[in-house]
Amino acid sequence: MSEPKIPASKIGLSRHEDGSLKLDGQSLLASLGGVWGILESAIPGASYVLTFAISGNVVLAISIAVSLALAFIIGQIVRKRPLTQAISGLVGIAIAAFLTLRGGGDASHARDFYLQGLFTNLAYFCVVSVSILIRWPIIGVIVGAFTSGTKWRKDKSLVRRYSMITLLWVALFGTRLAVEVPLYLANAVVPLGVAKLALGIPFYALVVWFTWLAVRPLIRRAE
Repeated sequence: MSEPKIPASKIGLSRHEDGSLKLDGQSLLASLGGVWGILESAIPGASYVLTFAISGNVVLAISIAVSLALAFIIGQIVRKRPLTQAISGLVGIAIAAFLTLRGGGDASHARDFYLQGLFTNLAYFCVVSVSILIRWPIIGVIVGAFTSGTKWRKDKSLVRRYSMITLLWVALFGTRLAVEVPLYLANAVVPLGVAKLALGIPFYALVVWFTWLAVRPLIRRAE
């Protein structure tokens, strides 16, 4: 019995006419949720840091961020698109709002708008690192899920190569933590917000692209 595969489109890949996998600009954009998904991810957070930088008013900054998140949900409803990403973004904003406003309307907890993201990156960093340590590198697991299953684990050289590629993601989450945690501890709210944006979608897209370049020969071998 063959092992189950997942559609390449689920992780933003598309296929050439001959059926081979590819990652081009369009499919890379799809892996980021498309233009709408990028805007959903970036604009509420960007509005928070910009409003706080200009006004220093936490309540105003949170209000604008939450309003924008709600606007994206309404936009998804109007466009009859899946609400999953918009709702998850709204939940994230709601948690950030609670953490930020839990001490009142002053700026004493303004940096906590980013606290959830720090813990999320820490969790991903730990999971990806452990996957390498236990010799189940997450990139190998993902590639195997839509090609040859777990056959790659029988080849020690493939395990090593997938481990090296997975290190790109350890570096991604580790870099975010290395930059953002000191800014959080220093209560540098605006620089933290700028770093969050710079190390968000642009950095993620860069790592996706380099991952694809590294993994493409292995996918061709597995198909």
